[in-house]
Amino acid sequence: MKSYQLFNWQTRPRLVDVPQPTAGPNQVLVKVGGNGLCHSDLHAVDDLTCCPPHLDIELPLALGHEIAGWVEALGPGVQGLDIGQPCAITIAGCGQCVLCAQGWNNYCRSRGKQVGMGLGGGLSEYVVAPVSAIVPLRSLAPWQAAPLTDAGLSSYHAVKRVLPLLTPGSSVVVIGVGGLGHLAVAALKAICAARVIVTDQRPQALELAISMGADLAMLSGDTVAQQIIDATAGADVQAVLDFVGMNSSIQLARQVIRPLGHIVVVGRGGGSIDFSPHGLPHGACISSTFGGSKLELMELLALAEGGGIACHVERHPLSQVDAVFDKLRRNEILGRAVIVPDDH
Repeated sequence: MKSYQLFNWQTRPRLVDVPQPTAGPNQVLVKVGGNGLCHSDLHAVDDLTCCPPHLDIELPLALGHEIAGWVEALGPGVQGLDIGQPCAITIAGCGQCVLCAQGWNNYCRSRGKQVGMGLGGGLSEYVVAPVSAIVPLRSLAPWQAAPLTDAGLSSYHAVKRVLPLLTPGSSVVVIGVGGLGHLAVAALKAICAARVIVTDQRPQALELAISMGADLAMLSGDTVAQQIIDATAGADVQAVLDFVGMNSSIQLARQVIRPLGHIVVVGRGGGSIDFSPHGLPHGACISSTFGGSKLELMELLALAEGGGIACHVERHPLSQVDAVFDKLRRNEILGRAVIVPDDH
């Protein structure tokens, strides 16, 4: 089968022919129907920030962790799935710890290697996944579902974190309307009554945000904090979702958040915050996230299958994956790029 594999750290992966994997005990072989490209893949290749040393990742390794497709084969011990069934792949927790018991498989401290993050990934024609990571699809095509497994799920999880604050009359700011941010806008408009304000440095990203339902769109710059304050009549905002994560975006969030508000930093832009009792308005908080839970993915997929949310997708064949990664490096992808088999 064809597989886009990383042979040496910080070198360009190559599309090569490798043997088709087989499903072991409690595993599922999935025929890949779509794999969303993520900046985390670039980090894994370019600067290793998505490859924790304790995982002892072995090369070569197929990249790709936003995966959906069809069940091709069941390993020993797997029940409840049918051959040919469409499915998505999510984060697998250990299944035994308190966090997993509470439904937070994404925060499991023993989750170990994941598909595309230490285990063979979805930039291949076939991939093996733990059965606990499989989420069945109904009407959604795999290429539509693939970017929801990470970009969509991370955005949806961030929205759910602040949802209790987003009552009628409230405002929420989305900083950065890229692959994740545009899905946060769609999720916000689908499940809450808050006014959605977005900011980005790219006019085309703001246009995409408006098409997803954003109420106000502002070019980022020195005056954007005051523009947001003016737009809310000086009342500030109940929540900020930061999909950039740089010092400048975190500072913007601090400038506009109200007392008892919540800033969620999803982006991995390398920014930081110096905590002090006066660093935020009284009662306000700032938090980080990692992905989302399996239950939240089920909710998100149901929302998408009902037409409540959709990802802006560019589809590209697996044979062109090198060129698409270069577009991602140059920040030329609007929405999400999804790699599909050459025969689709």
